[in-house]
Amino acid sequence: MEEYLKAVIEQIRCKNVRPYVERELRDHLEDQINDNIASGMDKDEAVRAAVKDMGDPIETGIALDRVHRPSIAWGMIALVFVISIAAALIHFAIASGAEGSVYNQSSKTMIMFGAGFLVMLAIYFVDYTHVARFSKLIALCLIGLCIYARMFGTYINGAQLWVRAFFIDINVEAVMMLYVPVFAGILYKYRNVNIQAGKDISGNGLDESDSSIKRHKFSIKKHSAVFDFIKIFFWMIVPVFLVMQMPALVTALMMLISMLTLLTIATSKGWFKVSKPIAITSIWGVFVGLPVIGSVVMFFGNGLADYQKARLVAFFTGSGEANYLTNVLRNVAASCRLYGSNGVDASITIPEYNSAYVLSYISITYGLIAGIFIACALAALIAIVFGISLKQKNQLGMLMGCGCGMVLLVTTFINIFQNLGWFPPSRTFLPLMSSGGSYIIVTYILIGIVLSIYKYKSIYPKHVSVDYRLL
Repeated sequence: MEEYLKAVIEQIRCKNVRPYVERELRDHLEDQINDNIASGMDKDEAVRAAVKDMGDPIETGIALDRVHRPSIAWGMIALVFVISIAAALIHFAIASGAEGSVYNQSSKTMIMFGAGFLVMLAIYFVDYTHVARFSKLIALCLIGLCIYARMFGTYINGAQLWVRAFFIDINVEAVMMLYVPVFAGILYKYRNVNIQAGKDISGNGLDESDSSIKRHKFSIKKHSAVFDFIKIFFWMIVPVFLVMQMPALVTALMMLISMLTLLTIATSKGWFKVSKPIAITSIWGVFVGLPVIGSVVMFFGNGLADYQKARLVAFFTGSGEANYLTNVLRNVAASCRLYGSNGVDASITIPEYNSAYVLSYISITYGLIAGIFIACALAALIAIVFGISLKQKNQLGMLMGCGCGMVLLVTTFINIFQNLGWFPPSRTFLPLMSSGGSYIIVTYILIGIVLSIYKYKSIYPKHVSVDYRLL
């Protein structure tokens, strides 16, 4: 039997899938051997019969190799390439008619799109399960980066966001968006498992090649759901609180909504020994209320800069100088022509027209059709991300992909609403379109993670080993 299994496995080129295929074949052979013995054969005869029934090992291995091979999401890569080219051309046009900081930002942005695309392809070749395996260590590094920025970061417009590493300025607010897919890996580590029964708590069979299951196969691993949830809340609340303190309220809101969504998905999948309706209701009840309370405390305390308070007051009252930009954006959205420029000089009318308000610039300069095309292209990309994620057999890939999708979804919607004057003016970006090297690279990393998940869609089973415990 061992020789047969070795011959089959040697035909499979993807080394990652070999342990899972071997375990599946071994289980099948052992079941067949037991059936043969039950029918009256001796052990040696039963083994030979079971192996013979499996067929030629070379042919079987080649057939399995065709099934379990890496995949490439060519459609997604093509769409990202088209959006990137469109964004580069837009920033080339902006740089051609600008000077000073806007010229420098848009010129660098064109380079960053190319660098980001290469980073995305590099991430594709990284096994996404490594992110989950070291998720707690990565999370601690991100939290440490936040604390470092809070203590030693550079202030820009009242926010302490930037740190310098090897002569490179890094926007910590942008980097913290990567915390969301990392949090998905943390959730996967905390899923409750009944080792003795060989099943997870939802009753799904586990792969016994998982190293953690091998070590504890004959013991019962007891988990306290309450204690696990406390630890999960720690991993969720601490980074959100630190990002709020920068202050970067929009990013903190995006992180909280995204992580709550991931926790809801994990709970609904039965990963934790809790009552699903009560847990989900409590999670959203508490964490929707906490940001409201926290925002009120920060507003009436010293948690917000004066300009941020002024913007909020102006937005909700519809008056004051700080509401000027909101009114301008609403008027611009209403005055845009279907095709071509409406005659307004965006560089004079709108601030940050190459970053936070690049969608308004596109609509003013090229018409509503161009703005709608960009919005639809991004919506299609986000739909592809969720489509890939939700179709994943592997539960870790499903959750990490949804985490990447939530970051792209929430940031895109907030930025579009802000450009329409439906959201208070704040520090936002439009994925793959706004200037800002850190935001661009982070966006491509998120897309690269999804491509890596798609790559292994036919390789990994429902559950995989991510056994590396830190806390």
